[in-house]
Amino acid sequence: MARPRGLGPSLAVIAAASLWSTLGISYEVLLRDGGTDRMTMVTLRLGIAALVVLAYALLRRRDALRVPRAARASILGTGVISFGVFYIVLIYAYHWSSVPVATVLLYTAPAWVALGEHVFLGYRVTRTATLALGATLVGAVLVADILRGAGDLTPKGVAAGLLSGVTYGSMSLFGKRAMESVPPLTVMVFGMGIGALCLIPVKLIVSGTTLPEPSLLLKIALWPALAVTVVPVALYTWGLSMLRPSTASILATVEPVFAIVLAWLVLDQRLHPFQIAGAALVLGAAVYLSLNPSACEHTKTPVGAQTGGR
Repeated sequence: MARPRGLGPSLAVIAAASLWSTLGISYEVLLRDGGTDRMTMVTLRLGIAALVVLAYALLRRRDALRVPRAARASILGTGVISFGVFYIVLIYAYHWSSVPVATVLLYTAPAWVALGEHVFLGYRVTRTATLALGATLVGAVLVADILRGAGDLTPKGVAAGLLSGVTYGSMSLFGKRAMESVPPLTVMVFGMGIGALCLIPVKLIVSGTTLPEPSLLLKIALWPALAVTVVPVALYTWGLSMLRPSTASILATVEPVFAIVLAWLVLDQRLHPFQIAGAALVLGAAVYLSLNPSACEHTKTPVGAQTGGR
């Protein structure tokens, strides 16, 4: 079947990144009135998204519900770490730092993937890739405002932001291994489902059985769950099927740019000049690692490529 040509796939990836850029704002806006708490919010977001993806698989792709033994460990890692832990640390990174800072620290993910491939998969990192990793580290230090010792950032906010990058990057490692045996939809169905099951007991410990009022529940379902999870995953996956992974990864770096601008306009959160310079280093390193799949020798896919698991 002929692949669509033109700007469609690129626009789909940009649209997905644009929707993802509203995630931090959606959390903060919906939490303003105190109708729910962070753990309830994130649990509902992932749980509703998981049910939607499962329903699609049941209706259209029942074959995606079969998981061979070879993929089970990787899918379990995807669910527990790449979804469960990631969703928790990201929402608290927004809370303990700010939307712009947390979003930039999230984009240290390609550097953590490159490092993970070196440590766990035995790939040799080239000298220029090492420089890119160093630029990411320096950029993260600048974004965290450590050198100036100013601002409202806390160590736990920076730690949560960096951990969100690590756990988001783990999607590339676990997902890559799993997709040697199963299609992406299988990873999404079981990854989201396992992640949601992991969040439920945490939510019960943190906030008990409380749920938001129906009107707020509907807003959570429509915005964080559908508009910022299911729709962008579908757009990104479709666009990625028509584009090189490196191209999709580079286009997706509009997310932190949009998030920074939107946080300034909506939440009055902004970065200082040093932090902007740090953000440029982090994003520049992410683009480099996406453009140079040979940065880690013998890699099969660019280290910056993601599977659309946001």
